[in-house]
Amino acid sequence: MKKVYGPVDSWRLDRSLGVDLIATEGRRCSFDCLYCQIQNVGEIRGERKEFVEIEELKHELERALERVGDQTDYVTLSGMGEPTLASNLEEGIDMIGEVTDKPRAILTNGSLFDLKEVREPLRSLDYVIAQLDAATDETFQRVNRPAGAISLDDIVQGYRKFSDGYEGKFALEVMFWKENVSEAEDIAELVNKTGADEVQINTPLRPGPVDPLSREELKSVRKYFEDIEHLDVMDVFEGKGKKSKTLDEKEIIKRGRPIK
Repeated sequence: MKKVYGPVDSWRLDRSLGVDLIATEGRRCSFDCLYCQIQNVGEIRGERKEFVEIEELKHELERALERVGDQTDYVTLSGMGEPTLASNLEEGIDMIGEVTDKPRAILTNGSLFDLKEVREPLRSLDYVIAQLDAATDETFQRVNRPAGAISLDDIVQGYRKFSDGYEGKFALEVMFWKENVSEAEDIAELVNKTGADEVQINTPLRPGPVDPLSREELKSVRKYFEDIEHLDVMDVFEGKGKKSKTLDEKEIIKRGRPIK
């Protein structure tokens, strides 16, 4: 299987069956983050297009659920790049809902949240996990290295619009390491302004180009978020995934997720 992979033992989604709307050999993303564990870079782009046919994806998902459905907690849009770059995103979300009643999630960098045609389809998902790694546009440009004219302010404004009236769980993942840890307090203030329900404090523990923070260093960062009322806080060191059988270990490793 090339478009459906896992389940992945996730610290925030338990057993997550990945659905890849990009499914290319090299990474296709609107960011080129310094810490990204997928080093096979295909194209950094901000324009949307169709990468996979939904009918083919549907058949693959049905077969996958027959094999590992009982060991799946979430069906998650993720994979070889930024899933909202897929112009058939809405069609893909609807298809998953037709195939299974498993909770649906997405891992997104949030780069296209300023577009209504991206925000609105995501409202039908149960769990939206987006990204916020910087408090200033200067740091954002240096750390996330976005395509084209994507700005931090556009993303934050998009998050505000999305969170208003969204009935699922909206989480922001913040990846901390030496490049942005000094902005932790300011990032916490920005997270508070987005209307997010949850913050997921992360550091690059998977094999990649940058070194992670220690457990103690991440704990010192966490305090800035714990002071925010009505915001749930979790971090990668406290998360626990469930062990599950997988469809194809090579497809998991290809997407930068080591097999435990």
